[in-house]
Amino acid sequence: MKYSSAPLIALFFIGWGVAIPRAVQAQILPVSFLGSGSTSFDGWDELNSARLSGYGGFPGTTPWTNPIFSNIPASEDARLLRLAGSPAGGGPFLASESIYFGSFQQVPNALGGTLAVSDLTPVYGLKTIVFQIQIGEALGHDFYSPAGFPILKLNGASSGIASSFSPILVNRYQNGTFTSPETNQDEPVYVNTWSYQWNIDSYAAISSFQIEFSCVTHSQIYALQLDQTSVLQANQIFATSSEPPQIRLLALGTPQFDGVNTAITHTFTAPAGKLLDIESTQNLSGANWTTKPNVSTGSGTFDVTFQATGDQRIAWAQRMFFRAKYSQSQ
Repeated sequence: MKYSSAPLIALFFIGWGVAIPRAVQAQILPVSFLGSGSTSFDGWDELNSARLSGYGGFPGTTPWTNPIFSNIPASEDARLLRLAGSPAGGGPFLASESIYFGSFQQVPNALGGTLAVSDLTPVYGLKTIVFQIQIGEALGHDFYSPAGFPILKLNGASSGIASSFSPILVNRYQNGTFTSPETNQDEPVYVNTWSYQWNIDSYAAISSFQIEFSCVTHSQIYALQLDQTSVLQANQIFATSSEPPQIRLLALGTPQFDGVNTAITHTFTAPAGKLLDIESTQNLSGANWTTKPNVSTGSGTFDVTFQATGDQRIAWAQRMFFRAKYSQSQ
């Protein structure tokens, strides 16, 4: 299935009474392949214990009873497999909101377990594979380093192939902080969406393949996507993508109700001279985002006024969530 390209989005939050949001939204990007060959799509989201059972519990020592087949509409038949847990105990299991790599340890860059995305019926004449994964960091790490980064295994081979290009960070947003044992300072915790691409036109006919990766303890996986095409993509799919806009809240406004509508003005900082579409919501699990298009960042400090029908003063005084992307007219 072919998809059109989409702008990058950065998701962040402003909360009153809630320090860190637990829910997140998938930041996987649509893939648009060049050429008119055969394509295939598989996507995974809602990777949680409420939707799927039989995938263990904390600390994650239990093997999975079955693979997790891709579940986003229009997906084909690729599978997500658990290959191993942590050598120190624990491992990946389905928690309330993600695949969580459990452990009783609090050690940076500790191996938390190994997963794989497997396809036994790849595209005929397969030439390019693109794999995206949305993963939350733990103590400053996501993939186990140096041996946990995604590798590709073809036709049941035991040896792996590194990606054809350097991985692309297609999306990132901050999800709290942690105290670094190296610096003893508060450091940001990020949820990263990485894209890996393999061009395999030089290999013999592909009857199956598997992408294996290992994550650190306490990291979390929220979503994955696998795209394939029979047309060689000579260039990197997301090579022209840029980092999402980095914006921060500088000053909070006070919600005002005029008897019909509620309005509130917040002050933000962002790179100067840009046009952003800024979206707001009160519920991350819903789809009711309200957009303020073509907001100018001016000198780098700018005000944005949000408005809604009815008396929203209590709700807006408790929490609001925001995300931003570069405007199409940028």
